[in-house]
Amino acid sequence: MELQAPIVAVTVHPERARITRRGRVALPSGTTELVVAGLPLSVLDDSVRVAGRSASPVRVTGVDVARRDLVDAPDDRVRAAEDAVRDAERELAAVEGIDTGDVARERLLQRLALRSGDRLAAALADGSAGTARVSEVGGAVAAQLVEVAANRRATAERRTDAQLAVDAARAELDRVRFSGRQRRDAVIGVEADADVELELELTYVVEGASWSPAYDARLTDDETVELTWFGMVAQSTGEDWPECELTLSTARPAVSTTVPELDPWWVDVRPPAMPMAAMAAVAREGGAVRRAKAESVRAVEAIAVDTTLSASWRLARPTAVPGDGTPHRTTVATLKLPARLDHVTAPAVSLDAHLRATVTNTGGQALLAGPVSTFLGDAFVGTTAIEQTAPGAEIELALGVDDRVGVDRELAGRTAHKARFGSTRGAVERWTITVTNGRTTPARVTVRDRLPVSRNAEVKVVDVALTPEPADRDELGRVEWVARLEPGACWTAEVRFGVEHPKDTPVTGWS
Repeated sequence: MELQAPIVAVTVHPERARITRRGRVALPSGTTELVVAGLPLSVLDDSVRVAGRSASPVRVTGVDVARRDLVDAPDDRVRAAEDAVRDAERELAAVEGIDTGDVARERLLQRLALRSGDRLAAALADGSAGTARVSEVGGAVAAQLVEVAANRRATAERRTDAQLAVDAARAELDRVRFSGRQRRDAVIGVEADADVELELELTYVVEGASWSPAYDARLTDDETVELTWFGMVAQSTGEDWPECELTLSTARPAVSTTVPELDPWWVDVRPPAMPMAAMAAVAREGGAVRRAKAESVRAVEAIAVDTTLSASWRLARPTAVPGDGTPHRTTVATLKLPARLDHVTAPAVSLDAHLRATVTNTGGQALLAGPVSTFLGDAFVGTTAIEQTAPGAEIELALGVDDRVGVDRELAGRTAHKARFGSTRGAVERWTITVTNGRTTPARVTVRDRLPVSRNAEVKVVDVALTPEPADRDELGRVEWVARLEPGACWTAEVRFGVEHPKDTPVTGWS
């Protein structure tokens, strides 16, 4: 007995999906075999489960997944794709037939021109034909040859288009044939004590489905970031998902799992190096053993998936996702998160001041890693990305260049360094950095600069002076100030440093 059980719910995982079908059937007393037909080929047999409800006891005696090869494709998409292939092939054959006729006509004209030329040449020699007749015949044959050549060029273009249409139709057929002439059916054995109506629920896991997070981050006027969280769902499982309850989950179900075991970690003295010839012989003899060991390592890594913590989001309204692999965007949540705004500039690299928002995740749930499209109001700024962020943690978002904050860095002076010894030479440079706040509100600007760092004892960085004292400085010569500017105010920093080295020693990175 065939049971009509349409899809009523789908839970999408990062790499798979769990499908729920539900249907009702009137069961007679005794044993009955129910068939839920049309499962996709991507179903994982070990994942099929059955549950049900009825007014009187019903027992499930067995669940099997049967593969069926059909004579006719049951899927309208497959039949339509097959028809499209046949139509495209017929068009290509018609074009080939036209070109074959043009080729035959061209050859006939060429033979006619050759024979006519010989005869006209003889007639012209004996005076039985004049030059006007020769021109008339030659012009007529030449005109027809030109016409045939033009037809063949047009036919060649049609052949190219027809071949592209055939290739596209065959590719579409290959794509939809996955669920075409082959299908899987769930065969469920049930046993009822009396006539009863049974509501049966069938669940199974399919491959070829996934979802990933994506975000829109929009900065509002009150220094709040509105973060819209999207789920990008795509599936090519072999069946379309109709409008149904759709849930996105971070869990990663696995068909088979094992608890990882650790091999001993041996520490030993390295043996002497083996000659190359002996090494090659050992490699030939032991290659199979090493290959087996490598496969074992890969298997352990493949099941090392954290499934102890997961989250799920059930979408607010029924959602349909076609099985063509096209990403389908759904909204998971919209969060209003507090943001701390500042500017960052590195004038040694660029004179731009970049607006940055440091956002605190107060949404109460972890944000998954994914791409972010950033907006200032309604203006699109660009794209960035965030890493997985726990509740209460911070996210840095780059919001683009703010032209209202001006930055300048100028060489104020360069003088020859006074050598300690006659064989030493060098120079001292003085740089001035200026930041101007052209905004109508106060600005907090992080200014980054760098000093030269020597990698050689003969090259020395001397006479370093930084005004004002930087807020941070590391061993790689990077310095950082934090300037707080009122509207219209300017901030200035001065950087001085010198480099000295032996006169005859070439130095890179400095001139």
